[in-house]
Amino acid sequence: MEAKNKLVDPHSDVNKPNYMLMSLQRILVLSVIMASVIVVVYFTPMPEEYFENCDRECHELDWPMICRVKLVIEVYKTYSKSCNNCAEAGSECSPTCITADGRERGVLSANRELPAPAFHVCQNDILVVDVVHRAPAHALSIHWRGQPQKETPFMDGAPMLTQCPQPAYTTFQYKFRASAVGTHMYHAHSAADAADGLAGAFIVRQSPRLDPLRSLYDEDATEHTIFVAEWGHSMGPLAGVISKIPNAESLLINGKGNTPESLNTALSKFNVEYGKRYRFRLVYGGGFKSCPVTFSIDQHSLKLIALDGHRIQTEIVDSITLGRGERADFVVEAKKPVGLYKIKVVANKSCQENLEGEAELIYTNTGQKSLLQKKDSDALVNREFTTVVGENCASDSVLCLDEVQSAENLPVELAKTTDEVIYVPFNYSTRQITAKRVESWGQTDGHRFTYPASPLLTQGGDVAPETICSDKDSHGEECVHVKHVPLHSTVELVMFDQGGESDHIFHLHGYSFHVTGIRTFNTSMEKDKIIKMNEDGILFPSKNLKNPVIKDTIVIPKFGVVALRFKADNPGYWMMRDERSAHWTRGLDFVLKVGESRDFVKAPPDFPKCGSYVGPEYFLI
Repeated sequence: MEAKNKLVDPHSDVNKPNYMLMSLQRILVLSVIMASVIVVVYFTPMPEEYFENCDRECHELDWPMICRVKLVIEVYKTYSKSCNNCAEAGSECSPTCITADGRERGVLSANRELPAPAFHVCQNDILVVDVVHRAPAHALSIHWRGQPQKETPFMDGAPMLTQCPQPAYTTFQYKFRASAVGTHMYHAHSAADAADGLAGAFIVRQSPRLDPLRSLYDEDATEHTIFVAEWGHSMGPLAGVISKIPNAESLLINGKGNTPESLNTALSKFNVEYGKRYRFRLVYGGGFKSCPVTFSIDQHSLKLIALDGHRIQTEIVDSITLGRGERADFVVEAKKPVGLYKIKVVANKSCQENLEGEAELIYTNTGQKSLLQKKDSDALVNREFTTVVGENCASDSVLCLDEVQSAENLPVELAKTTDEVIYVPFNYSTRQITAKRVESWGQTDGHRFTYPASPLLTQGGDVAPETICSDKDSHGEECVHVKHVPLHSTVELVMFDQGGESDHIFHLHGYSFHVTGIRTFNTSMEKDKIIKMNEDGILFPSKNLKNPVIKDTIVIPKFGVVALRFKADNPGYWMMRDERSAHWTRGLDFVLKVGESRDFVKAPPDFPKCGSYVGPEYFLI
């Protein structure tokens, strides 16, 4: 009894923790964790030499993939030997058989495909693209439209600005992060090369849980990407040299179309199932003429949800009109009777008449007859959307770009008076000199743009100062037109057409901008008058400083003026590209230098260099 009743001494060794055992347990747990990590890393398969497909459902917890792709650029042709008469026999053609619109024609192809292979990746994937250049007599560079290239400005693909043009029979590797979500495209910098086939879709998706548009659709399939392009006679290096650009002969949808002479050529097909909502991604690659085109689907309304990769407040329309380089996302509700419906693309008649393209929307399900025969109660809205602002915008049946609102509000710092206001008048004119001679010329703010002898970003010290445009008044002399923008400043860019020959399309590299105002005049406006009207607040009758649409490509109407705002937070040399140039430039381009050289991300030490060469002074004996 005494033993049972004996109290245990709280200070005895029995209740003391065993620190040695605890330490051993911790070491064992850490060892197990380390072993698990080693096993996972060891048995994780290493990527193959070339990742040709990073297309997958994105997940916010997944690591970004390194997507390594090989693009072989070469001169190819439609109806090559790989076709084996498949078109005539009505059989399925091989992937390398390009039928286009049914005519034989040369193609500047990437991997023998038309259009160039579409890239489908997830946000923040790393793209490693080996461009193997096998096309003779071409200086090449590839621009990745829609990607800001903040980490890698030297991968933007602007020749003589961010890199040397790639010579024939060499390989250049682009390596960058796909940071900007949305529907984008990639293409040769030369519009002639892009029109000959070197352009394709570039889609950057995000996790469905992070996608604010996910509730609007059921399917976002790879095969519902639509790439539209003009197609006609190849002009190659002569593009931009001759004064008159010939008409296009057809519009291709995903590389396929027809003409009156080839009505039986295969068309692109897009399959849907009744009752589902499909997200389509529309890209207009343009061509030599780059006429605005109107896209529609027979008997179907289009729910417009994004422009140039940026969300907008949803609009229901019957058709979508875009200029070269613009993109649009829309949702189609498949609730019509099972059958085949025509997809049409028609060029603006003021640019070229009778220029059209076709594809097919096909309902694939044949079951559930009672459901399928249900009459669709939704009538077409009789409303068209266009990015080309003009007189038709006064109509209630036309929704113009300046009437569309972004899904995001304009940042507070951009809604205030901006730190910098840059006025850029531009003028492009064509004059008949003689019965056989026509002269065309273009300039912005009195300067006619030309390229430097070495890239400004990577070899700025090699560019002669006298080749840069001065701030003084110019009379249209050729020079490298650079406008300086302080880093981290807020900027309003006011661009206006003084020539009045046609509308113009501009694309800004490295940035997206808020379109706060668009207006047209019936005559040319002097720069001083535009400045005074803007300072007095009367330049734009309805300026949107709440939620203007966000874009990277803008159509400026004939005698029109636009106001574009952005935060200059991406240092580097960024081109404002004239999209109607048939080759490298026709004088209307200019460059924004954001920040100073010390702010720029440096290119790798072994990055290619180029420039002029002047040999030593000596006499031949």
